[in-house]
Amino acid sequence: MNTIKINREINPGTYEIEDIFDGLKKVEILQKIFGSITELDDVFSKTKVIVDTSSHYMHVKNEDAIIVIGLNHLKNSDKITLYLDIVHELVHVKQQRRGLDLYDKSYSYVDRPTEIEAYIVAVEEAKRLGMQYHEIIDYLQVEWITPDEHQRLATHVGLEKP
Repeated sequence: MNTIKINREINPGTYEIEDIFDGLKKVEILQKIFGSITELDDVFSKTKVIVDTSSHYMHVKNEDAIIVIGLNHLKNSDKITLYLDIVHELVHVKQQRRGLDLYDKSYSYVDRPTEIEAYIVAVEEAKRLGMQYHEIIDYLQVEWITPDEHQRLATHVGLEKP
């Protein structure tokens, strides 16, 4: 995590992943997600990142696996949140490459298998970084879910109160 440099001096536009997250490709969790350096290199060479002013956080476009990052999020969120978010979104890139529907409307957000898988990876990485339970629980809280959904998401990803 300390080897990653996040370029916050980016203007809205289209970039390569490493233009924003320098050193990210060397992170062990990504090698685990993608299974080989060859696939990881392919993802990093083909995945574009759009920084825009209308998005609030990060998401992956279902049709082409472009990662979209909100400019405000990039400039103002803490480094660990940005790091966990990009890891989470790269899980979605892998899912999209496998042909999965990232936004399957037959599930609520917190019950959607693609979200659960991505959050499991982010939570695993948060634990590896030494984040405490309450910090990880805070990370899982997003304004578009209810407190009950928040608890359900925590359960789905295996977070148990200490």
